[in-house]
Amino acid sequence: MNSYKKYFFPVIFFTVTILFSIIGFNPAEVVIIGPEFHEQEYFIEELDIISENLDIKIKYKAVNDPENYIIENKELNASIALIPNPQGVTNLAERGHLYNLNSLIVEDSLLNKIYPEHLTDIVTLNNDIYAGWTRLFPNSLIWYDISKFKEYDDLNFQNFDSLISSTKKIADTGVTPWCANSESSASTGWIQTNWLEDIILSKNGPEVYDRWSQLSIQASNIKIFSSIKIIDDFIFYPNHIHNGPGSIISKEFRNLPKVLLDESNSCFLSWSGHYFRYYIPDEYAYGEDYGVIKLPKITLDNTVVGIGDAVVLIEDNQIARNVISEILSSNFGEKWSGYPDTEFISANKYFNREIINNELTQYEFDIVHASLQQDLFRYDASEVMARPIGSNLLWKFFVNFIREGSESIVQLLNELDREI
Repeated sequence: MNSYKKYFFPVIFFTVTILFSIIGFNPAEVVIIGPEFHEQEYFIEELDIISENLDIKIKYKAVNDPENYIIENKELNASIALIPNPQGVTNLAERGHLYNLNSLIVEDSLLNKIYPEHLTDIVTLNNDIYAGWTRLFPNSLIWYDISKFKEYDDLNFQNFDSLISSTKKIADTGVTPWCANSESSASTGWIQTNWLEDIILSKNGPEVYDRWSQLSIQASNIKIFSSIKIIDDFIFYPNHIHNGPGSIISKEFRNLPKVLLDESNSCFLSWSGHYFRYYIPDEYAYGEDYGVIKLPKITLDNTVVGIGDAVVLIEDNQIARNVISEILSSNFGEKWSGYPDTEFISANKYFNREIINNELTQYEFDIVHASLQQDLFRYDASEVMARPIGSNLLWKFFVNFIREGSESIVQLLNELDREI
């Protein structure tokens, strides 16, 4: 019996000690929910680096619609979310699903020291900031076929007016210079809202642009009307658009790079955003087969309209806040940026662009950050304004306008005003 006690109690002691050691050293797990997206595997690699640095586990859970997922699920088992538009951020904040990030410190700075005023304003509700930005993408781009482009030495990119004047002269010779396929099922018209936003911002400046985003200016206002007239001239000038204006709303936008790079087509320019990259066939190379330039200015230079990914806090604890601080830091994305196919454009103004291992992404980074420095980067207005307008009625406006022609502008704008 004494022998039994002699061995029993030490065994129990060591067993309990080992169990408590295992439990005690089991690292905390942080779950991040967000959409499934291009280069997601690189994003997860960055999370793995944070996991190692903070000695925790981080899991990324992709869902179809993060905003609705948060609203509809009471038991989220997640602390952080990626929300791909500012409207989703303020909607969630208004419903009480988010915690503010007013006091969040990122590399010794508050959020309003990392981003220009606009980027914090659009994720602010009742003076509380509810998100930081990890990535940004530019919309304000013109893509071109290099071999076709070289045939036109007289193209003038000094400003938007000189460019359109040059392409009109090309159209007069019988060559259609612009590829503009934009059909996108029920969402057809969204690309034209991008065109409108580019024009409003460069022509009228950020104050008018912000009023348009907030729908505090009517669609029939002369500044909006004159901006749409520029699009009208672009679309309906004879022979300006490949396959005619009707192709804009009848030909699928994902095929646009193929159309542009097809030698049998004369069109060689496309007014398209960052998304154009996703659909370029693998056999074509940047700098050899195709190139890109920022949309030339109308009045203001360095204006860029774009989109991005917001990071929000849905369960308030210090570990989750530490993870968000790391995601928003100037170090996040360094490994991602080292891949030859990287498309990562950090929103952090202190990010080192020299580590970006992709010439096209470097160019996009440069124009985005030039605009950020002057607070001339503006988020896609249709993603900021009320959804029934920005994600429905504006699209329908452009579809009807292209279908019915120039004479319909005034009537359609008045109808839009009644909805606003």
